[in-house]
Amino acid sequence: MRTVKDVFGDACEDTYANLNWAGREESLESSARRLAASMSLLSGLTGLQWYRDAEDLQSRTSNFVPVPADPAVLVGILRTQLFTNWGDTAATFRFLLSRDTPSLGNAEAAALSGSVGSAADSWNQIQLELADDFPLGGPVETAALFAELVRVWQPDHARLSNSAAQKELVMTRAAYLSWTSNKAYAEPVSDLEVSVPFGDGSLRAARVWTPGHVVALNAELAAAGAPSFSKRPAQQDPPQFPSDTPDLARVLSTVAVPAAAGE
Repeated sequence: MRTVKDVFGDACEDTYANLNWAGREESLESSARRLAASMSLLSGLTGLQWYRDAEDLQSRTSNFVPVPADPAVLVGILRTQLFTNWGDTAATFRFLLSRDTPSLGNAEAAALSGSVGSAADSWNQIQLELADDFPLGGPVETAALFAELVRVWQPDHARLSNSAAQKELVMTRAAYLSWTSNKAYAEPVSDLEVSVPFGDGSLRAARVWTPGHVVALNAELAAAGAPSFSKRPAQQDPPQFPSDTPDLARVLSTVAVPAAAGE
């Protein structure tokens, strides 16, 4: 399977998926079930084990221990990671997907972190960071993984990007892949991307997966009045999704990945 490096070439550094949503209070049990589903999806794709640092954040040492994708275990971990700010409480976490116990000399394949369960608009998000050798696949496989994470977390907004594209942009929807909730945003469309209806929103893919194309897409969306992240209701109306995945192969077959083609 193509790796992140195969897909993005020299622009692969700091490839990530970010999913975020407005205020949505939910139980630790609910967040743990979502987290377990995400972990199982990614470990099933790679065959690798999840770890976390069991040391206190104030400690200068690390003690990485395995983390099972078990909601009963994860809810206990989240309970120890509650963060309170201005009367609002969120649960934070950071897990590493690695071939061996993480260390300074052993780079992980992926990192999954987030802050969830908050009634405030600015705290709920999931960040998946992918190493250069993560088995991403082509646009269809990548979009299928991305769509499943969207289904699991029910965000307002999600995007797959990397530092080569983001350093040229302000924080907008423009990305290699994106999804937005129709309940949160009224989005313009662009001929520089293809779109697939998915639940209460649309999954969109840039027609060419290069930083320059994403920058051009961003300029076109901005000129068409694309909303900023903050232009959404402060409390989320969670989007709903069908149980089946949309026909991604038919729509994304035209998406070009120059790095994979050796260009």
